[in-house]
Amino acid sequence: MKTHKPLLSLSLSLLICFFGFSQNQLKADSIMKEIERGIMSPSQEMEAYYRLSTHTISPDERLRHAEYLLKLAEKANSQDYLIKAYMQIGIAHRFMGNLERALESLFKGADEATGKEQHKRTLGEIYAEISTCYTQNGDSENALYYGSKTIDLLRELGKKQPLALSLLNYGYDNYLIGNYDSAMAYYNEAEPILKQLKFELGVAYIIGNRALVYWKQGEREKAKEGLFAAIDMLKPMGDKYGMADYYNQLGNIYLEEGSEDEAIKHTLTGLSMAQSVGLKEQVRDASNLLFKLYNKRGNLEEAIKYQTQYYAYKDSIQNLETTQRLGDMRTEYEVGLKQAEVDLLLEQKRNNRIIIITGGVLLVAFICLAIIVYLSFKSKNRLSKQLAKQKDDLEVLNHTKDKFFSIISHDLRGPVNTLGGLVTVSQMYLKGGNAEGVKGMVDQMSDSVDRITKLLDTLLKWALQQRGHFPYVPEKLDLDTLVEDVIGMFQDNAKSKNIELKFDSDQTQQLLVDKNTTSTILRNLVNNAIKFTNKGGHVKIEATPDNDNKHCVIKVSDNGVGIPKEKLERLFNLDDSISTKGTSGERGLGLGLQLVKEFVQLNKGEIEVESSPDKGTTFTIKLPLFLD
Repeated sequence: MKTHKPLLSLSLSLLICFFGFSQNQLKADSIMKEIERGIMSPSQEMEAYYRLSTHTISPDERLRHAEYLLKLAEKANSQDYLIKAYMQIGIAHRFMGNLERALESLFKGADEATGKEQHKRTLGEIYAEISTCYTQNGDSENALYYGSKTIDLLRELGKKQPLALSLLNYGYDNYLIGNYDSAMAYYNEAEPILKQLKFELGVAYIIGNRALVYWKQGEREKAKEGLFAAIDMLKPMGDKYGMADYYNQLGNIYLEEGSEDEAIKHTLTGLSMAQSVGLKEQVRDASNLLFKLYNKRGNLEEAIKYQTQYYAYKDSIQNLETTQRLGDMRTEYEVGLKQAEVDLLLEQKRNNRIIIITGGVLLVAFICLAIIVYLSFKSKNRLSKQLAKQKDDLEVLNHTKDKFFSIISHDLRGPVNTLGGLVTVSQMYLKGGNAEGVKGMVDQMSDSVDRITKLLDTLLKWALQQRGHFPYVPEKLDLDTLVEDVIGMFQDNAKSKNIELKFDSDQTQQLLVDKNTTSTILRNLVNNAIKFTNKGGHVKIEATPDNDNKHCVIKVSDNGVGIPKEKLERLFNLDDSISTKGTSGERGLGLGLQLVKEFVQLNKGEIEVESSPDKGTTFTIKLPLFLD
């Protein structure tokens, strides 16, 4: 089960290192002074940088120290500190909201530690951090999977403090999916261990997490009491990560009670703390809550400010492609483990075969050995071919999957942004009592929803037709109909920027092309033209038959900002996926023109582009005509 709801709290040992070092800047400063004396051996220096990375409060500082530790470990060929460096780099990126880079480093550390008895404890720590990353991304399925692996490993090792913190995390993951009784059970198991170890930071998170369960069970007063108690325990430790999140939760509770002043006060406190140490997740959640509060009060200026801030942080932490890549990382890691097991089995099989062959030489003589060697070679050759074919098939499927997700994200972004704009305008009309304005907006929203539904149906049908590649099914198609569909889809976008969007054609053109890929070509070119044209400009689509009467020449032109010469030279570079914001700050994925070029070639066509900065851009494509 996978959930993508916004996280209502941190998964409380997110900032606790398993060695029991709380983040303590005084200790970090003391360690740095020892390093600066320059009298340490290589092993002492690596240990110092490892402890420095665990003690420092700033995520940026943690990352800097961990990356330096990685260089030292590689130079000294120390696998122990190499694993620890990967873990600390992953933790630092997680604090900064860079979940993809965090998981990349953590899985590298896990790969180095797997199967090595001396690194079992560190592997348990890494699994706990991987679980936490998936928790932050709203992926409860993977979070629970790695949380369970962590607990099993630590129970086996008998490590009390790491086990207690893992139980705390696992309880929080159960809380996220509504298993409140299970969450309480894990908290109750962890609490006496943490108290016995006098680990006050962990006890504070137990109290705070338990308060969140009380809240969900309707006991608001007990919830507030617990959250305030947790905050009071965290203050002397300087733990802004936990306090920022708990203040956000107090804001949520007071909002439910209708105490808007209290809700705003506590949420602003949480936001300030989160911004002071660069905690993207807490800034995102506080901004979303403040948007709701100010919107409820009718303060549209403040509401819009915080809504804009919320979407900016949300996009930087989580989106469709990132979520897909994070899920794929687990698959790649698990496949790697299975491959290692297969390699080990093959090695064992090879060793056993050597023994059998040796015995056969003694018992059956040379002829039996020759037969066995022959059969072994034949079997291995066949297996190698099968594995090679499977690998090629998987790579093709994965490549196609990535492209299709890119198409879906790119093509839906425009219509959804339009719908969002209509909703915002409708809210303003409602606040102003303009019923007629709202009625007009509702009609436009209905049209927008119809277009989105039609686009989704087309994309879904297209996806179901795929079998490891993008299908090319040429058919006779009316160009006017294709262009009118695209204009209808982006008409609202153009109107919102006062852009004239028109189609010019001397005669009806019948094309021999694949419908889905051709529609994608036109959608991307028109969307880009609108995106990079200033308000009051124009976008024009023209179609004429070529001189040979075998191709249709389609031009999509605008009088927008144009394309600089240095970027024009690498515009269709498949390795360059850097996005540029539009004239009104429109966001993109940097993938549209790459797909356009590929799909034009798929349809046996050609594409050219002409552009001048501040004068505009014209894309010219040639596609085959249908010949009777």
